[in-house]
Amino acid sequence: MPDLIQRNLWLLLEILVCVIMYIGNRYGYQRDQAYAERLRRELVDMEYQTLNTTSDVSAKSKPSYVEKVATRNGSGLQPSTEPPFRLPK
Repeated sequence: MPDLIQRNLWLLLEILVCVIMYIGNRYGYQRDQAYAERLRRELVDMEYQTLNTTSDVSAKSKPSYVEKVATRNGSGLQPSTEPPFRLPK
């Protein structure tokens, strides 16, 4: 038995190195996958936040909202009663 181990020592060492490299690569891959999944969740959260912010900005820039805020604050601004004037070409 010791003669068999002694003859195949390099083969056993090579197999051991391959197993260690396989385990290391597997854990590295799992770590990278977890990181990518976390980044995907953050991206989805940012997309929803952007959508919400865009909705808020568009709602606050509507003429009816601006008019309501102007009358509530008593700024003295009056909405125009005349139609817009078109410039000739």
